[in-house]
Amino acid sequence: MRFVTHSHRFAAAIIAEDPALQARYEEFTGALAAITDEDLIDDFLRRKAAHALRRTAFKSLTPSINGLLKDRMLALPGWQAEVDIFNDPAAVGSTEWRLDFACDGAFCVEVAFNHGEAIAWNLLKPVLSCELNHVRKAVQGKLGIYVCATDAMKTAANIDSASGSYEKVLRYLPPMMNQLTVPMMIIGLEPFDSFKISSRAEVVRRLTVLDGSWVGRQVLLTRDDHSQCRGTVTGFVPAAASATGMPQIAVQLSRGRTEIFDQKDIRFLEPLAP
Repeated sequence: MRFVTHSHRFAAAIIAEDPALQARYEEFTGALAAITDEDLIDDFLRRKAAHALRRTAFKSLTPSINGLLKDRMLALPGWQAEVDIFNDPAAVGSTEWRLDFACDGAFCVEVAFNHGEAIAWNLLKPVLSCELNHVRKAVQGKLGIYVCATDAMKTAANIDSASGSYEKVLRYLPPMMNQLTVPMMIIGLEPFDSFKISSRAEVVRRLTVLDGSWVGRQVLLTRDDHSQCRGTVTGFVPAAASATGMPQIAVQLSRGRTEIFDQKDIRFLEPLAP
């Protein structure tokens, strides 16, 4: 998986100056980066089939991301999953006081794909785990890591539009500077190279061949910059007849406007139900 990062309160500089923190940070980011597109597709289809047997709803790739990351982190010595922040009878066992991952003496990690209104609380969890507190701790971290999807990833993974995003989290940091006292790396997961999950919870592979079979069909087109448009394919130009040397389609968009797309500019092309 690919991702972008933002350093809050000089977290990146602190990590770079501490070999032990650097090693632990690279363990976590290495586990993220090692999750391949095929790993995600296989896990998603397996989970989807299980839900189909139970006749329960299933749409997003987030359970696969969470599950695959958990498997990889638990294979690393020193890392724990679903960790209680506090070692106190009043708080132990309550999911409100729990981190997704932790490495004692190093990092406290929250992986958040839930509603955007939970961003402030999710950001505070690593702070609670790293700062001194009147309640006895189960783990003591030094820095936080907050993982979420970028806006483009939300679309690519069919994550609910109301969920928080990397871009929104960054907007929370300045007004919460006095509350978020712990250095923290904010990690935004980026879209996949070879596939996406459609609104019908189907795996859509990246477009490799553009031909005339799309003419007359209503489509959802995802550009290479991950922006999207809907319309009807009204024409096809083969590479030999195209001014750019690439196959092209004409798509009639809203209000009758027609736009021409080269194959190289199209990342995904999905048929829409009539």
